[in-house]
Amino acid sequence: MSWRGVARRSLPFLITGTVGFVIAYLIVAFFIFPATIIPTDIKVPAVIGLTEYNAELLIVRAGFRPKTREKTFHASAAEGTVVRQSPAPKSVEPKGSVVSLDISLGQREEEVPTVVGLTFAQAELALDNAGLDIGQRREIGNEAPRGQVLASDPPAGTRVPVPTAVNVIVSTGPATIEMPDVTGQTASQARSLLEQLGFRAGVKVDSFSTMPLNTVVAQTPAAGKNTKAGTRVVITVSGAVSP
Repeated sequence: MSWRGVARRSLPFLITGTVGFVIAYLIVAFFIFPATIIPTDIKVPAVIGLTEYNAELLIVRAGFRPKTREKTFHASAAEGTVVRQSPAPKSVEPKGSVVSLDISLGQREEEVPTVVGLTFAQAELALDNAGLDIGQRREIGNEAPRGQVLASDPPAGTRVPVPTAVNVIVSTGPATIEMPDVTGQTASQARSLLEQLGFRAGVKVDSFSTMPLNTVVAQTPAAGKNTKAGTRVVITVSGAVSP
């Protein structure tokens, strides 16, 4: 038999064998090693700005697994919305990968603390501890001691976003104040008291006084006199004023 006859007789077997091999390869490829021929990488959906529920729904539909990573306060994002995601939107990742989400707790809020009755410095510290700022300071004459906070805006107990500036009204003290008696005190003690009451302290020295050094031996205006705030009070000190 010629080689052509052999070829003709063998051709059907060759074709059948080839087809069988191809079918067997495809079966193995599709059912045992599908990832080698079917791409599984897909784009991650953009979910920033969506509610947590809608974001998770979209992620699942796209073939990924959602996971909440953390919840944090955010100045502009509404509570319950996605503020960050990882992997980034539209990046290509394997199907079934985890997409981590950061969820907003909304704007942080705090209660305005009670500052009425405090000194301005104490009020500033209390507001700072609450995460708030000191706003405008307005001063008015009042029977309350000089420097005492009389009111705040917003008032105590109001919940406000952090940070918020809280305005305060501070007393400049009464229009007239009964002059205290500072004789017998040291020069520094007398100065401190007078300045707290809104007076200006001046000092004279009595070199002939027999009182202990730096002791106030006299004052003008005299103790007990109603005196306008801002008045200069001259205290006379024994010996010489220490440095």
